[in-house]
Amino acid sequence: MRKVNIGDLKARLSAHLQLVRKGEEVLVCDRNRPMARIIPITSDEYSAQERRLIAKGVMIPPRRKRKASDPWPEPAGNIPDKVMKEVWRREREGR
Repeated sequence: MRKVNIGDLKARLSAHLQLVRKGEEVLVCDRNRPMARIIPITSDEYSAQERRLIAKGVMIPPRRKRKASDPWPEPAGNIPDKVMKEVWRREREGR
C-alpha cells in the first residue's frame, strides 16, 4: 500500500491512479494522518445494480477475491441444531 499526503496526491494524481489501476491501494493522509483509501475496482465483475450500490457507498467490494480453497467462516453464535429446527418450524407455521 502506498502512503501519500494530500498535496502530493493533488500534484501527481494521474501517477497515483495509475498505481491503483495496476491493483495497488493508495492511503491518503492529511498531515501524515490517514483519512481515506483509494482501492482498485473492476466494474466488469459486478452487475449494474452492484455497481450502483458501490458508487453510492452502500456496498463495499471485497479487497481480494476469495479463493475456492479458502474455507467459509463459521457463522456467529452457538445455537444448537435442535433450537434452530424449532425456530424454522415456527417460522413456517406463521406463513
